[in-house]
Amino acid sequence: MRKKIVSLLLTLALFCGAALPAYADEADMAKVEGGLEISQEYADEVKAMRNGGIFNDEELEKMMEDFIAAHKLKKENISIGFVYTATGDTWYYNPDTWYYPGSMYKIPLMMLLAEQVSSGMLTQDGPFEGMTVSQYEEYILTYSNNDYAHKMRAYLGEGDDKVWRKAAQAYANMPEDSYNPDYMDYSYFSARYLTEVLTTLYNGGEERFPNIIPCMKKANPGHYFGLNSQMAEYEIAQKYGSFIDNNNRNWNGTAGIIYTPNPIILTVLTLDALSYEKVIGDAAVMMTEYALKVDENLESYRQAQAEKEEAARREAEQAAQEAAAAAAAEAGTQQTGSQTDAAPAATPRTERKLDLRRLALSLGIGAVVLVAVVVALYAAGEKRKKRKRYEEYRRRFEEELRQEQERERRRRQEE
Repeated sequence: MRKKIVSLLLTLALFCGAALPAYADEADMAKVEGGLEISQEYADEVKAMRNGGIFNDEELEKMMEDFIAAHKLKKENISIGFVYTATGDTWYYNPDTWYYPGSMYKIPLMMLLAEQVSSGMLTQDGPFEGMTVSQYEEYILTYSNNDYAHKMRAYLGEGDDKVWRKAAQAYANMPEDSYNPDYMDYSYFSARYLTEVLTTLYNGGEERFPNIIPCMKKANPGHYFGLNSQMAEYEIAQKYGSFIDNNNRNWNGTAGIIYTPNPIILTVLTLDALSYEKVIGDAAVMMTEYALKVDENLESYRQAQAEKEEAARREAEQAAQEAAAAAAAEAGTQQTGSQTDAAPAATPRTERKLDLRRLALSLGIGAVVLVAVVVALYAAGEKRKKRKRYEEYRRRFEEELRQEQERERRRRQEE
């Protein structure tokens, strides 16, 4: 009986840890099917999930609205990706619009080459394609030499750009169906894609991507993210991209890492922006200042998060102990009944059986407590994932709503 109870508790714990997140996923997906047909209940739930991290989304969005107005930009022609590395919190504005990246494509391209060094396929300063890997990295990332970049595209893509672009998708945690076809055909990037790539680069560091960040730190000093004098105190690793297409559209952007006390990862993409370098430089100042303000709340935020996790752990542990106590009480009832029916005097064999039962019960209780703690930690992780899903669905909803409003505006103008 004791074994059955312990087994049942373990099964229930594992089932709850696995089944409930799957149910949440299905409910979330059901609510976003049908484009704008999203229930008010879901919209309210999304709103409740906002500001669950260290960022204040409403404040960031207001900052962005003021920034767009001040620089006379079109909302649909600027995208921003922002990561606060101390906590991993991420914020996006218009993240899934695809832009021609100009030379920013060289970041994931050269990350692929750097991984061949870290894996032992190549050496950093040994002979390679007429030079060394270090020289190619400097020419391509620091000085943005296109001829050498084209040579690396041929090498890494085996003569087909789609090969290296497909490989570079591993640097961004994005579903396959979220990619615009222009990514594979023309190397178009989005703020989400570039920001995720840079996050992989930052987290991988010199061990995984040797010499990439050092080369980016030497690129364009005093320009783009470093344009404004107040940025001079921070080390900046950046890559700038610019291109004017056949339709005379002007694509400009910068992606990089700004080494504030708690470094930030930033992507700024623009289309047909007047004074685009100033737009990029001012955006870097805006997000840097916000990060410095967040720094002031970092310790209290971490303490609050630790307290929440500790409270969840204690709650799970208490529930496990109560379940174990109930199991023990049930087992004791069964044991008392057995002793009543048995002979008055316990034999050594009976004592050994009781010791084994007590050991089994202790192990069962310990297993239940352990599983409960694991489930609590898993649930905390799933909560963070769920919030990320909510943010994604919310932004998708807002983008669809914006497009619908734009279509309605154009229809009225035509009338």
